[in-house]
Parts: sequence; C-alpha cells; structure tokens
Amino acid sequence: MRKRLILALLIVSFAVFTFAVTEIEFWHAMGGAQGTTVNEIVASFNEANPDILVKAIYVGNYSALQQKLLVSAESKTLPALSQAYGNWTARLIPRDAVQELNSLISDPEVGLTDEEWDAIWDPFKKMVTWGDTVYALPFNKSTYVLYYNTDLFEQYGLEVPKTMDDLLFAAMMLTEDKNNDGQIDQYGFGFRTTIDHFMIFLRANGGEAIDIKPDGSVEVTINSPEAKEALQLMYDMAHTYNVALFQGGYLDAPFGDGQIAMFVETIASASYVDSGSRGKHGWAWAPVPMWKVQAPPFAGTDVVMFKGISPEQKAAAWKFMKYLISPEIQAYWSVKTGYMPVTEIALTTPQWKAYEEQNPTVMVPISQIPYGSVDPNVALWDDVRNILGTMVGDVINQKRTVEEGLAWAEQEILLKVAEQQ
Repeated sequence: MRKRLILALLIVSFAVFTFAVTEIEFWHAMGGAQGTTVNEIVASFNEANPDILVKAIYVGNYSALQQKLLVSAESKTLPALSQAYGNWTARLIPRDAVQELNSLISDPEVGLTDEEWDAIWDPFKKMVTWGDTVYALPFNKSTYVLYYNTDLFEQYGLEVPKTMDDLLFAAMMLTEDKNNDGQIDQYGFGFRTTIDHFMIFLRANGGEAIDIKPDGSVEVTINSPEAKEALQLMYDMAHTYNVALFQGGYLDAPFGDGQIAMFVETIASASYVDSGSRGKHGWAWAPVPMWKVQAPPFAGTDVVMFKGISPEQKAAAWKFMKYLISPEIQAYWSVKTGYMPVTEIALTTPQWKAYEEQNPTVMVPISQIPYGSVDPNVALWDDVRNILGTMVGDVINQKRTVEEGLAWAEQEILLKVAEQQ
C-alpha cells in the first residue's frame, strides 16, 4: 500500500512538473483591431509554447499605460513585459527597473544570431539603445507620409508635391471657396497643432528642439532660425495664405469629407483614412515633401522587459520578444495593422510580398527608413513634448507670436534641464 502511495505521488509530481506553465503579463495600449491582432499573435505563441502562458493586458491608451508603468515602478509591481516609448524607458532605467538585453541578445543558446540582429533597421536599433546597452526591442513603428486626395489632384492637374515649395503651391491651387460665401470650403492642406506636426517641419528644415551631447549634457536649440522658419511656415499656411485647416485632433475625418486635400500623418492612420474616404474619393500617400533635408520622424513604441521576475519568467519573456520580431510575425503584424516591419527580412516573406504586390504604395514609408529621424531617448523629452505642444497651439491660435512662442519654449525647456541636473 505504501509503495502504491509513493508511486502515485511520484506520478502526480511528475505530471505537475511536466505540465508546469510559466505565466507572464504583457501590458499594451493597442485597442480596437490592433488589439485584436495583438491577441491573435499572443494566442499563436501560447499554442506553440504550451509551457508558457503570455497574458496580453490592454491597459488603455498610451497616457494610461505610461501612468500605470510609472506608478507600478514605485510599487515594484511591474509586469514582465510592456510597450513603452523610449522616453518612458529612459525614466525607468535610473530606477533599476528595466532589464538590459545585451546578455540575452549575445547568449550563444537563446540569443539573436548576427543575421537576426542585423535585420532590424538601424534607426530602430538606435531607438532601443542607450550608450552601448540595449534595453528594448522595437515593436509598433510608423513614420509620417503625405496623404493626398487623388481625385482632386487629377481634377486640378497637379503633381504630387516633392518639396515644401511644391506643397505650398499645391495647397494654394487646391484651396477654394466653392459657393462664394466668403468661407473656405476646401483647404489645400491640413495640419494638427501638435508637437508631432511641428517636428515634421522643423526636422525637414534641418532643426531640432534639443541636442544631446556625448557626455549626456543637453543643449536647447529650439529658438533657432530653422525653428522660426518652420513655425512661421505653419502660421503662414494657416493665416497669411489661408490654405490650411488646423486643429488639435486627427484629420482623417475632414480629409474623408473633402475639407482638406492633403495632410501629413503616420501610416497608422491609413485604415481610418480609408474608411473615411471610401465611396467619396480616392487617396494615396507619398513621401513627406523635402525642405532642406529629408527627415520624417518615426513614431511608435518598443517592448521592454522589467526586472523583478523569476528566471523562468525572464526566459519566457525573452522567447516572446524574439517571437515578436520574427519575420513571419512581423509580416503578419504589418499587414494586419499598417505598421512598418521592424526587420528588413520580413519583406522577404510570402505574406509581405503578396501584400506589396496588391498595395505597391506600402513601400513609400519603407523607402523613408534610411533617412528618418528619431526622438531623443531621454526622460526630458516628455517635458519637451508638453512644452512644444503648448507653444505650437498658442502660436497657431494667435495667442503668441512666432518669436514669443519660441522664446517662451526655450526658457521653459531650460528650466526643465536645470531641474534634472
């Protein structure tokens, strides 16, 4: 009897050991169809790895996710993995909360091969690296493109703008008071009164808001001739020439309704533009028009791993991170969501090739990757974004002049720099 009991216990113990499952949480901010795709990818990973259970948890929008991460860092209740912008990660690194990935990437058994690491586009590798240390892997990446109404361009006999001068000319030609009531019914261009849209013009003009030196010091460069020209152009398009509709919110709705003929936005807006324009007019996208340089900003988050998890959870989290950047998953993610593949090798997969054949313009954002611009990977950037967002809104809404706005922003950023020293 005793032998039978021992044998039964051994069998039960073996079964528990054999079927032990390592659970990890992955926090994200992907709602709607994008969230559905995240869940599909997680489900496929879990099915292929029965000893691991990844729980994808939708926290809310990016703001909600950022706040939850910061609060959880204080209470030491961070998950194994999460989406995060680079400036969020920069805030968490000094708190010793983020797992460095160099040791995992170079691990001879579970690391990335040279081919796998080299396949990640160089700008995206830069976005996840602080000094010589990698703290994340790229996830949902996009860049800005020019959306334009193909029907209107054909009707007016215009070519797609390639330079900022072309953009201004086309905007003037396309702006029209159709019923002669003294109000513009169709604007040639539209932009948002946000830092993101200001940075498109600023970087195209060869400028930058702050410059991070090799020693980590910060030079505030916002009050520069390049910044003045960029902000002045936005103001002139809105007021002096009256050829641009401006607002704080997204522009896919006014574009779909024919209120604007062109606007610049990330490729992540494609599905919204398509649904808003369907049955009304055709649309396409083109590279962001060049000014002094070509430097369309990148957007999107990375996936970070946090400390404070067990060795088993760490191994499981790393396996899932590698899964996310695998060629087939990258192709699937990109085709389903509209984000760019973060690896060049994903472009060789059958799914991507079929997608590209049916949608040739998907190579427009890919063609911009080599000369795209990245945000500074410093905690300060969060404050800079808030300051510049306020500045752009004030100037375009005529609460401050261009000169007053830039001078105010410079002083506000300098104060933030001093606080962090």
